Amino acid sequence: MSEGDFHLHSNYSDGIHPPATIVRMASEGGVRWMALTDHDTTDGLVEAAAAAGRVDIKLMPGIEISTDMDGVDCHLLALGLRWHDDAWQAFLADQRDGRLGRLERMVEILAGEGVPVRAQRVLEIAGESSVGRPHVARALMEAGYVESVAEAFDRWLGNGKVADVPREKLTPDEAIGRVHDLGGIVVVAHPPFMGPDYAVRVRALRGAGADGIETFYKNYPPEVVSALFSLCEETGAVASGGSDYHGLGNPDDRPVGGFEFPAEHLRRFIAYCEDHCAIPWIEEVPVA
Repeated sequence: MSEGDFHLHSNYSDGIHPPATIVRMASEGGVRWMALTDHDTTDGLVEAAAAAGRVDIKLMPGIEISTDMDGVDCHLLALGLRWHDDAWQAFLADQRDGRLGRLERMVEILAGEGVPVRAQRVLEIAGESSVGRPHVARALMEAGYVESVAEAFDRWLGNGKVADVPREKLTPDEAIGRVHDLGGIVVVAHPPFMGPDYAVRVRALRGAGADGIETFYKNYPPEVVSALFSLCEETGAVASGGSDYHGLGNPDDRPVGGFEFPAEHLRRFIAYCEDHCAIPWIEEVPVA
């Protein structure tokens, strides 16, 4: 188990649990430093900050941003930024609106595939969350078409599948620039998800200003950790780590903090954040 987890999702995006529950799980698992990194929203940070204060956990403001890198989906973690900036919040609202149009198209495609679900039901499942593919997957499960979220992704919703509908995204350069302007740092999330040439892409992202590489992750085999750490040393990037916890019950899920983030590297990452982030830790509970 790791004492730091910097990639976590709540029910404000595509996770299952409220932020306070995520914080409680972190505390019970021995986590002392964490970041909530929901997709396209920072709305869960108020609840998370209040919960973190009750259990003496250091909470870093964060968010996960999907970008388009020459047709490849590239996810970036923005950490320690001035997340309450008005212009930033307006941008995130636009991103969430784009998800609604994407949902309508996904529902159309699924109906054509003989597995109809209602967009309204998906939105009900999402609640106040930023709607995404996991919510569609849960609707497919509820309708009896699949037995798990993983199966829904394998058959229709995963990257490159028939109902994987693209949406307008920033380029990595644009996203990195925005985050740096807000005093945050950028970590390349789960690089192997970008395909077999991920090392080339990571080098390009580092050249564009990305600060770190998610080197320690929930299910990386030792050889992948080694390769990513070599990339950190080669490019001068800081090594980060996260469980990418959603609570969806997928086969590769790990609990909050349920991965190996060696103490030496964890402390080096924390020091980097404290030196380079405008808001490394939320010190007071913000007003909702």
